[in-house]
Amino acid sequence: MPNPLRFALTDHVEAPRERASGEVFAEVAGYVRLADSLGFDYYWFSEHHRYVHYGHLPWPLLFAQHLAAQTTQIQLGTAIICLNLHHPLAIAEQAAVADTLMQGRLAPGFGSGSSPTESVLFGKALVSEQERHENFADALGEILAAWADPESLPHASPTLHSRSWQAVNSVGSAQNAGRLGMNVMYSHLRTPEQYKQYRQAYLDSGGTGLIAANRPVYVGPDNATAMAELEPALRTLWRRFRDEGKIPAETPEPDDPWELCGHPINFLVGGPESVAEQIATLRAETEFDVINLEPSWAGLTPEQIHATIRRLAEAVRPALGTL
Repeated sequence: MPNPLRFALTDHVEAPRERASGEVFAEVAGYVRLADSLGFDYYWFSEHHRYVHYGHLPWPLLFAQHLAAQTTQIQLGTAIICLNLHHPLAIAEQAAVADTLMQGRLAPGFGSGSSPTESVLFGKALVSEQERHENFADALGEILAAWADPESLPHASPTLHSRSWQAVNSVGSAQNAGRLGMNVMYSHLRTPEQYKQYRQAYLDSGGTGLIAANRPVYVGPDNATAMAELEPALRTLWRRFRDEGKIPAETPEPDDPWELCGHPINFLVGGPESVAEQIATLRAETEFDVINLEPSWAGLTPEQIHATIRRLAEAVRPALGTL
């Protein structure tokens, strides 16, 4: 029997440029407090700079540390810190400080990726994908070495490494995660077949940690109501993906809203039983330990996002126990 499934949420802290960032942070903080009260295991925040990807949060470690004072048990972290933008020693030190102040509730995630626009903002040269991955592996190795060095201050918790995650979106990154003893988090942009490839590469490289699969989600009282409520936001997301090149520019927008949920969006939508079945099917096919869900999308109200988080905890999670 597989281990009990853990539940995580990720928020890109996105909002229109003209919105006050303080309002955006307060809104997301409300979701985090609710998730904590409902027993979610993790809440992760993304790193974006100068409104690239519509994000208001350039420093997710700071936000995680802030929210630790408003919560009691949930692990808070980053999905992800873009190591190609920062000096690894600075990240190692800041994560060690944050984790100490959070009393061991930091779950930091690291990745090589950021947009070319963000790299230029930081004065970083644009390099090949292979070089970017090699630089990331070196940087992550420096962080882990700093945490293990008894001469480094502040002293990192001996469990911080085991609570750390690597974004995996290729076989090479999966192999690196296995070699370095990291937990693994996938992107929702990948297919189940790719998840299986990454998992095998991770295991073959010595990986023994947790694996988190990622999907956008909306849970309504039933399938029809869920789609009726989600459709405007789903069409906004689909058009954004087409504008960004994730969906070919010549692709006509489907009339049937359910067709919008397919790859590469991979959106889970429906009533609690349907969403539970979709998660169970994905887990049976790809074998993961954590379902990392993204409930917050442009076009949804805070009330709708709260309702999805509550239904995930009170209806979807119990239903998964019977599947």
